[in-house]
Amino acid sequence: MKPLIEVEEVKKYYKQTHRQLWGKDSLIKAVNGISFSLYEGETFGLVGESGSGKTTTGQLLVQLLKQTEGKIRFKGKDVSKFSAKQLKAWRKEVQIVFQDPYSSLNPKKTVQWILHEPLALHKLGDKSSRYKKMLQTLSDVGLDKSYLSRYPHELSGGQRQRIAIAAALILEPQFIVIDEGVSALDVSVQAQILNLLKDLQQQYLLTYFFISHDLNVVQYFCDRIAVMYLGEIVELGKTADIIKAREHPYSEALFSALPTIENSFAVMQIQGEISDASQFLEGCAFQARCPYVYELCKREKPVVQKINDGHLVACHRIQKRKEEERVLS
Repeated sequence: MKPLIEVEEVKKYYKQTHRQLWGKDSLIKAVNGISFSLYEGETFGLVGESGSGKTTTGQLLVQLLKQTEGKIRFKGKDVSKFSAKQLKAWRKEVQIVFQDPYSSLNPKKTVQWILHEPLALHKLGDKSSRYKKMLQTLSDVGLDKSYLSRYPHELSGGQRQRIAIAAALILEPQFIVIDEGVSALDVSVQAQILNLLKDLQQQYLLTYFFISHDLNVVQYFCDRIAVMYLGEIVELGKTADIIKAREHPYSEALFSALPTIENSFAVMQIQGEISDASQFLEGCAFQARCPYVYELCKREKPVVQKINDGHLVACHRIQKRKEEERVLS
């Protein structure tokens, strides 16, 4: 199966200017050479602490941000080389749902305006067909036509998120980035929205890129997971594989904190907080917090190791283990 989206060695750097007289400019490496593919119909999750580069990655995928280096391909075509006309047409195929719908929805506009604007911008249909499309989309997200005359401040958090989903859905895209799409909602409402998203995925044949810090949600919702630390993907694989056998120490720490009967007293602790993305680190980015750190980790950046089909890990511990197994055999 050919991937819908291919991300190849993508980097996003920001220049940080120091105002002091003798201060040197530095680079903030928000995303630092990531590669992965997304396939049609799947839900791909991206997890990690705040500051790991998750939101930047999502915005790169829909080209709200332009990458510093690397390629992002949609159906084999490099989107960074699209003309303005091609980019506008491509916008119908990819959409994004933000974490806070109250901020992403225009507070001065009604729901009808919010849903009508994408259709008008892309010159889709006439007045009558657009109205029918708005009603159908509202129905698909569990709302009726009475919501067309309402403003965002008149809606509950769950209703606002449904409108944000409807606004992303109304152009019938193939791919949607969902950036912390349920984290601002109550737990009961989260479940409703997640089930709605699953239903819409089947109905519209959607592919999701789901960004979250809630590992329980990711475990329930995603087919595959990538674990991100300081702008790099340190582990990637099927959700079941990573939950069962997380190989990277960072993944181990994240998922061991999930409250279950088996691991309720076996939480792996990692020290400190995520490092400053502007600091240059030779070797592994996780070295300062890793309980298994080797001298090699301080000198060389780990290469990606294949654990099994589709399960990839960037950690020197994997290489060390393979070497020990060869010696014993």
